[in-house]
Amino acid sequence: MRNYFSKKIVVDEPQKGLSTFVLPTGVKEVITFAGSLPCGTLYSPRKNSEISSLAAGMLDKGTKNKDKYEVSDILESVGAEINFFNTAHHVQFTGYCLKNDLPTVLCLLGEQLRTPLFLEKELSTLKKRLVGNLERSKEDTKKQAMIGLLRKLYPPHHPNYALTTDEKIELVSSVRTKEIKTFHKNTYQLGGFNFSAAGDVSPDTINKLLKEQFSRWKKGPDIPYRLDLKARPIKGKKRRIPIPDKQSIDMYLGQAIGINRRHKDYYPLKMAIYVLGGNFSARLMQTIRDEAGLTYGIGASLSGTGFGSDGYWSTWATFAPDLLEKGKRATRNQIKEWYNNGITEKELKEKKTTIMGAYKVGLDSTGGLAARILSNAQQREKIEHLDKYPEIIKNISLDKVNKTIKKYIKPKQLTFVAAGTFDD
Repeated sequence: MRNYFSKKIVVDEPQKGLSTFVLPTGVKEVITFAGSLPCGTLYSPRKNSEISSLAAGMLDKGTKNKDKYEVSDILESVGAEINFFNTAHHVQFTGYCLKNDLPTVLCLLGEQLRTPLFLEKELSTLKKRLVGNLERSKEDTKKQAMIGLLRKLYPPHHPNYALTTDEKIELVSSVRTKEIKTFHKNTYQLGGFNFSAAGDVSPDTINKLLKEQFSRWKKGPDIPYRLDLKARPIKGKKRRIPIPDKQSIDMYLGQAIGINRRHKDYYPLKMAIYVLGGNFSARLMQTIRDEAGLTYGIGASLSGTGFGSDGYWSTWATFAPDLLEKGKRATRNQIKEWYNNGITEKELKEKKTTIMGAYKVGLDSTGGLAARILSNAQQREKIEHLDKYPEIIKNISLDKVNKTIKKYIKPKQLTFVAAGTFDD
């Protein structure tokens, strides 16, 4: 697969602010696509960060020319699908269709993005559903512990900061149709609009159809979201979040690392953390779960490093209330051992094989290809990065991995947050 992507993907800009990445494959008759606009949560008005998610949630509720039932009928009649979702940085969409139905589907996509209906009744229904989901999430010990951790690590308005569930409920409930319409008018425009497609697809056809749909959209600023806020100073903090009548407690130990995914130490550090707790054969699962029998679930990850953000690493575990302190001590001991002695050459080799295998598996479908290509474009990486990724992983050295552990991990200053029903 050497240079596969750089040779096969056709990159174009059919009009200013709209970039396309098209990969024709051997799949016959089927096209899968994905795309995004830079108008996610972080682009919401400062007074209410939930406006963007509600705007995205209304995109499939009808257009000025078609109500939601007509939209559904069109997609069902050709066996196609279009889905929208909101992230911190983007409103994203995914979809698929047969080759001959591409004009119909992209015409509909254009209508949904350009002229959504934004009916008051539909907004009210959406808000009720979101508030109901948020109310239920108050019982989710893992989610509440994660929210608690991010609030300890980052200041308000940082891309990795998290609102409390009650704060989100209040904001969702207060959103008005007029605010969504204003947000849509001001942010849904050309500039940072990326579109990827894979399958039985012609780049010229994609570019022609998209240009037809978005030629009248104005060009906005093609500027990625940036904020100079950094993580809070590293200090060992503790917090317990009581949630009654729970049979288990979810725990996080975490720390901000001060670098993003473009830093030279990112991949070595990611590898180190993957060895510690990235999958079922990682150290934490082997020791805390398999050997000690203290938990059914434990892992470690590196997160929040995209789009220039200074990220964090964390270890998560779930324990019975009477095993929390013992489990926490055992987890800290494993982290200390990992910090003091690093990883082994055998572990590094095994995890390289696992990571590169997962990468290849993820590219086995047109959906996986379109998603990977879009993610690469969103991060403003060149297409060549998709080809270089296996080599980047292959060339990570044991010495570099172990040095990054010493450089970025502070075992004595980990923030501890747990949520559930506590014995004391």
